[in-house]
Amino acid sequence: MQWRLGPTTLPWLVSGVVLCGLVWGQDLNKTLSTPQTYALVIGINNYRPYPETPALPPLNFAESDARKMAQALRDPSEGRVSKVRLLLDTDASKTAIEAELRDLSRRLTTADTLVVYYSGHGMPNSQGQPSMMPSDAKTNDEETWLPLEEVQSLVKTHSGGKGRLILIVDACFSGRSQPGSRSFTLPGRKDVPKPQTPTPSGQDVVLASSSDTQPSWEDSDLGGGVFTTYLLEAMSGKGDANGDGVVTVGEAYAYAARKVEEFALRKGNAQTPKLYGPQDYPLALNPIAAGKSRIASLKVEGYISGTQFDALAAWVDGPKQPEDLRFYLSGYLTNTQFIYLVEAGAIPNVPSTLKTDWRLRRLGSLREAKKIRLEQFWVLSAMIEAGKAPSDLSEYLRGRLKEANFLQRLNAGAVRGVPR
Repeated sequence: MQWRLGPTTLPWLVSGVVLCGLVWGQDLNKTLSTPQTYALVIGINNYRPYPETPALPPLNFAESDARKMAQALRDPSEGRVSKVRLLLDTDASKTAIEAELRDLSRRLTTADTLVVYYSGHGMPNSQGQPSMMPSDAKTNDEETWLPLEEVQSLVKTHSGGKGRLILIVDACFSGRSQPGSRSFTLPGRKDVPKPQTPTPSGQDVVLASSSDTQPSWEDSDLGGGVFTTYLLEAMSGKGDANGDGVVTVGEAYAYAARKVEEFALRKGNAQTPKLYGPQDYPLALNPIAAGKSRIASLKVEGYISGTQFDALAAWVDGPKQPEDLRFYLSGYLTNTQFIYLVEAGAIPNVPSTLKTDWRLRRLGSLREAKKIRLEQFWVLSAMIEAGKAPSDLSEYLRGRLKEANFLQRLNAGAVRGVPR
């Protein structure tokens, strides 16, 4: 079956609400019942100094690691995170962290997930509880620290026990300083309490960068924390061990743990990441496997040809995809919208559908060459389908107006009804 979009079905594309939805990727039919994922990402390089109080030494890559993680979680090709909050350095005070945790936890329903990522110094408190060190933490005042148990308890209280917590920590809780790591020894502390093993409850998960007695290393060659570097690599799709298009927590952990241990060994160090809790939560999408699966379904249903599928699959495998294909794989275009672009020949190196109106294919060639923006393509296409093409467009299509002149008028806003 060859799908066609006719004049009675295309004009809805140009309505303000739907066009805005197209640009920003809102597909209401898909999102109304979708479980939500929220994220709080924290990275601290520099800690607040206090008079006559031993200072926490600065780190090199905790902040940049947090920025990278936030970007990965925001990237719709890798996951579906509804909201990402990012706290860096002085903004990551204990008060600010707790406030964000309360706010995000209150949003959780039973099916929702909260991902909390922390990159910075860690310390076992006097009870041995692994504790994150907020940017305003005092090394001699444990009340200013943030134990992992307290994080879990706060989320459980304010969510009413709903949802799941994924706590990812790139920090060291050994309590013993080693240069180049995220560890720190408290001056005057003779006996370092053995850190307790994290014990997440129910479906919650704790993913730690190292075992309780090991440092967590940073590395200038990698430009980040060793654990975060390889966790992000796993989340990019490389951790998808079974090729099903989804990178679970367990798959991401297995990939990162192997890479971290191998890298640390080459450097003469030891670092063994640990996973506590269930492993089945989908942490990220594998863009390649997921992308091929999506376009394969179009081929199976007869919406695109085998030749078109082969060309699109080659793009998915490549390092850089055409803009409209990225929009589609990221969820910014529906199947209907993407098929229309393929039929019109708007995707580079992907042949158009011969039965498509030659006028639409000519517009597709302009879009393929990035000479018109996507919203301009939609409006112009709708005008052709509705038989209401303005004179400038009609003259261009009939060869009476040069392409350069048509584009000049279009981008100057001189073509009636078409956004500049």
